[in-house]
Amino acid sequence: MGKQNAIQSFFTNDRMMLVLVLVNTIAIFVGGFFEASTFFIWSDSFFTILFVIEAIVKISTYGWKDYWKDGWNRFDFILTVVAIPSLMNSFLDFDLATNILLSLRALRIFKSFRLFKFIPNVDGLLKGFKVAARASLIVIIAFVVIVFVTSILASTLYSKIVPDLFGNPGVSLYTIFRYFSGDDWGAVPVRIAQNSPDIVGHLSRAGFAIIFFFGGILGVSLVNSIFVDAMQDDDNAKILQKLEDLEKKVDELKKD
Repeated sequence: MGKQNAIQSFFTNDRMMLVLVLVNTIAIFVGGFFEASTFFIWSDSFFTILFVIEAIVKISTYGWKDYWKDGWNRFDFILTVVAIPSLMNSFLDFDLATNILLSLRALRIFKSFRLFKFIPNVDGLLKGFKVAARASLIVIIAFVVIVFVTSILASTLYSKIVPDLFGNPGVSLYTIFRYFSGDDWGAVPVRIAQNSPDIVGHLSRAGFAIIFFFGGILGVSLVNSIFVDAMQDDDNAKILQKLEDLEKKVDELKKD
């Protein structure tokens, strides 16, 4: 009975689980330098089994309904299930099943996402993020539509001039997204100018400069400012609520 309680207290202790996740993440990182090492393959399988045991112990302790109510438990459970196929790493020959092995190894990385659970005040951050996302949803949708339409237009105009940048709508979408983010924003119109008549080059430079100004500078700045303001407003609302509660308590003390 004492051994069972020790196992239960170990796997329901968040600090102990944090240590396991940290050690597993470091082992995965170091193991990347020794791809063929069986030690790191078996050690990773060991941690995966520990996380499976953790899920089983928590479900048996809290019951499935209470366990699944907690959002972080759901998060941990999904990451653990995703990582289970990586246990096959220990039984596959590296030379004979390289592609399968690499795919399974990639799955084990998801366990490291459990570190998000232990970030201080992460629940408050997530709530603020949700509020900010709702507040800026319309602007984000409008921004996506602008990127989408601009990529189709650019593909229509420049697919033959610079096919590696605008050869089809998919490639063009990626190019325009990079352009709006400021990645090599001056290189795109230069490439167009080098492969087209002077008038087309000059007009393209002017057009892309306008696009970058309104989309890349004003557009991104607007989205950022709305997002940040919404998170601050959420914090301000919490502070105001605390002040109101404090005022009520002060008034009650005065009455007494």
